[in-house]
Amino acid sequence: MLAARRDEILVAAERCFARQGFHQTTIQDVIKESGLSAGCIYGHFTGKDDLIQAIGERRHARDAALLDRAQGISDPLEGLRSIARTSLADLHREEGLRSRRIALQLWAEALRDETVHRQVTSGVHRPVAEIVKLLRRGQRGGQIDPALNPRGIARSMVAMFQGFVLQRLWGEPFSTAEAMAAFELFLSSLVVKGAR
Repeated sequence: MLAARRDEILVAAERCFARQGFHQTTIQDVIKESGLSAGCIYGHFTGKDDLIQAIGERRHARDAALLDRAQGISDPLEGLRSIARTSLADLHREEGLRSRRIALQLWAEALRDETVHRQVTSGVHRPVAEIVKLLRRGQRGGQIDPALNPRGIARSMVAMFQGFVLQRLWGEPFSTAEAMAAFELFLSSLVVKGAR
């Protein structure tokens, strides 16, 4: 019951923050959005900064679940494609877009708040580490050029997705098919000639 109530507060706060931003949203806005009492909100969170940190943790757990979908795929190239497809598809879901609006604000907040900074950077480290594993597996299996630096490639892939996120949030024309085609082109540059 307590966990469900906490989750209800976080969802209400996410809607407020996604709509108005961190600095324009007040605890009163969260109270109104959730329909709960101030005592209930403060029974779970000490204030807005505590809510922001909890939302950052929730967002990273959500992203980790998206990454985990590639874990059971034996072919490392298919694993990379799965991560790309899942991440791009998420940009067309209401929850995914709301999560990315929050992420953008967290990126900015990381410049002033050390706790948020640690969260944001750990949120980059996890996908980089997962992609590095897939790339190294591909190198060991002879599919991916062994001369390539997996960490640099993984950071480039994450940066590509972050760029897609920014374009989508800014309302730029965005095509998942075009983004996936660009990713495939990038992926093909890593593959050893003749490997599948």
